[in-house]
Amino acid sequence: METMKALVYERPGACSIRELPMPVCGEDEVIIKVMAASICKGADRRHHTTGHKLGRYPITTGHEFAGYIYKIGGAVKGWNIGDRVTADNAVPCGKCYFCKREMYTHCVDFQSVGHSIPGGFAQYVKVKDNSLFKIPDTIPFNEACMTEPVACCIHAMDRLDVKFGEDVLVFGAGPNGMILAQLLKHSNANQVVCLAPTQSKLDVLNGYGVDTILMDRKDPEIHKKAVFERFPYGVDAIVDATGSASVLPDCFQLLKKQGRLLQFSSTKDDENITINPAYFYRNELQYYTSYCQVHEFGRAVDAIASGKVRLDKLVTRLYTLEQFPQAIEDVLDHSVLKLVIRPNGMED
Repeated sequence: METMKALVYERPGACSIRELPMPVCGEDEVIIKVMAASICKGADRRHHTTGHKLGRYPITTGHEFAGYIYKIGGAVKGWNIGDRVTADNAVPCGKCYFCKREMYTHCVDFQSVGHSIPGGFAQYVKVKDNSLFKIPDTIPFNEACMTEPVACCIHAMDRLDVKFGEDVLVFGAGPNGMILAQLLKHSNANQVVCLAPTQSKLDVLNGYGVDTILMDRKDPEIHKKAVFERFPYGVDAIVDATGSASVLPDCFQLLKKQGRLLQFSSTKDDENITINPAYFYRNELQYYTSYCQVHEFGRAVDAIASGKVRLDKLVTRLYTLEQFPQAIEDVLDHSVLKLVIRPNGMED
């Protein structure tokens, strides 16, 4: 029997590298030889701690991956063994109330490769052929595996709907903040500025042509003053990519009248903030959110291939599959951006 190595979470927080049977390829499926799979600080850390709400344990995690087609099902057309691909991890049912209204992220039976379906922290992963997207030769696998977070950011762009000439502020310079800032730079926006507390990360964005302001954790009035010096009336829109509810009150204060705040990153379930409805009322503010993506992979691949989203500086470290336990701990290091697992070795 042919086997492979894979990461398995028996339950939240309990993982090991195991030898598993190779996936069996169905008629409308392909098996991908995984060359790179990146760690999602939010979702993958949840599997490693309290558990993910989509998790069906035991499970092989990893929803951000790319590689070569290794096997093809009998009914699959238009794909060849050896093609460089990534795959949309989202699997909505297509039949429920929300799916029939094309609100796929709210599918009542939503499943996801890497959460409820075996994912990419393995040498091989099985996916449906209709989830495949070709990766141009110009995109290294270490970057191609980040198509999923780019797709999530594109969904956020759709939600934000930037009007021509608007000024936009991004809170946070983690991987998602950097991707969002680059997408906004190529949008209808007039000025795009990223605000974050780590200068080394802001330096990366400066290299990508995005303006930045250093956040002062100890005295928020310092960076708030810097924002108002540049935008005397505030900004039209803010995207919060920090994942910390504590920054939201500051965000509201930096909005222009009739401004809007899009919360991109998920906060902890036990985090709460106080909102003054009278302040919202007087200034006609809007607060809304952007959850996960569905069906945005094509545009994400195009954004990467065109150079509008650059990911080369986001890859902080590479790990073998056996080094995953160390990698999932290293993700807590504030200096890192994306950590990438190489299940089949470091060479493409």
